[in-house]
Amino acid sequence: MTTDESIYEDPFPLAAASRYEVTRFGNVDASSAVVSITVAARINSLMEAVIKLDAFSSIVPRIDYTSEVFIEQVQNGSTRRVFTGFVVEANVAGSNIELRCNSFPELKERKISRTATAAVPHIEMLYTLMRGGGLSDEQIKIDGLENLPEEVFEVVAPVAGVASDGITNVGPVSILRRDDLNLDGIPGPAEFVSDFQQHETYATAFSTSALMLVAEEKGLLDIDLALSWLTVRSRYSIAPLPDGSTAGWNRENILISPSRGELVLVRGLRTHRRWLRAPEQPSQLTDLDLGATHSSFMLPGMKQNLPLNMRQAISACARAAQGRDDIDRVTALWEAVEFYVGKTSVPALFSKSEKRAIRRSIPKFGDRGKDGRLEMLLGDLNNPPLFVKFRRKIALEGAPVSQNDIDLLSALRKVRNDVVHGRSPNRPKTHEVNQGVAIVARILVYSVDSLGRA
Repeated sequence: MTTDESIYEDPFPLAAASRYEVTRFGNVDASSAVVSITVAARINSLMEAVIKLDAFSSIVPRIDYTSEVFIEQVQNGSTRRVFTGFVVEANVAGSNIELRCNSFPELKERKISRTATAAVPHIEMLYTLMRGGGLSDEQIKIDGLENLPEEVFEVVAPVAGVASDGITNVGPVSILRRDDLNLDGIPGPAEFVSDFQQHETYATAFSTSALMLVAEEKGLLDIDLALSWLTVRSRYSIAPLPDGSTAGWNRENILISPSRGELVLVRGLRTHRRWLRAPEQPSQLTDLDLGATHSSFMLPGMKQNLPLNMRQAISACARAAQGRDDIDRVTALWEAVEFYVGKTSVPALFSKSEKRAIRRSIPKFGDRGKDGRLEMLLGDLNNPPLFVKFRRKIALEGAPVSQNDIDLLSALRKVRNDVVHGRSPNRPKTHEVNQGVAIVARILVYSVDSLGRA
């Protein structure tokens, strides 16, 4: 290990022989592949680590660069964690792979969006900036944050594609004209405030929390759901309504999709803390480099005539990569998997004679519904679950997928199933979704390559 006393802390000082180091990428112990480690711990700077790996180690194919990195020191049975972070860059240098890691790369990956505040405590703004940078609540510890008072907040967002001649309630959300809304006391420079006030229609929602960001998130979820409902309702195209009345119809409605504007105003009704901001923090990253420096990025090349299911799988995986809500990303990810699996067949579990024997042993109930249901289940005996077909196709195409990868995808599948079946899912961590997308992307790359070989 290399150190420089002026900027580095030596995480592994040479002392007792019982001391050793463990380097993990997610659940993969890569310690045997490590050539050297350097950890930089500068004052007022995020921790960085440089890990050199033996490129020819059998462990390397099991390492996914999107997984969380842990460097630990173990001595006499006790463990001290030296570094936690993520890989930000990997470069091949001869027989080594050099990985540059950062403790919180999320804080460098997004720009701070336009924000104007009034009466907002500094600790709350710090929390908001850190959450906007991609950190989870588990990663944020700010003294005094728990002492902020809980109150009702009004969340106001401009909307397009909707017109109202008064105040219209859509569930917990009100749609109203600018003239019906009190927009006094909005913080920010005149041009910023003008950008918010120039709209004709707004949506408002109320939510209770001690934190403005949490209240904003709840309010915007309600507003987005209300706009989605208006989009769905506008596609209703028969005369009778569920209550038995008859309604008119306009073809133009099926071409309109209401949408929310860029800015949001949040106002506390008790403390009068308020902000005007753009909740989406844009990426400050630039472009994919397709030049000579990263020529391997173009390998394998995408084929000209991909099957339709593969085209749809690639599109769905891209939606999972680009989305902002992690639940939406998970559902798109599994849509990609279903397209990828397509018509993959698996050897029959039951032979024809076994199925005939089972059919003879099933009693007849004389009820069309019950007998039909049993016959349907019997017909599905050799129809394997999605995950079984998924693993078979991976094996056929040779994508390097470990059991840890399968375990992560299985956990994300449970999140998707919980949502589909009306259960409240445990929200996945963003880096877990990122890794799930990376695993499926890896599988799709191998699949495209296998189509070329075929």
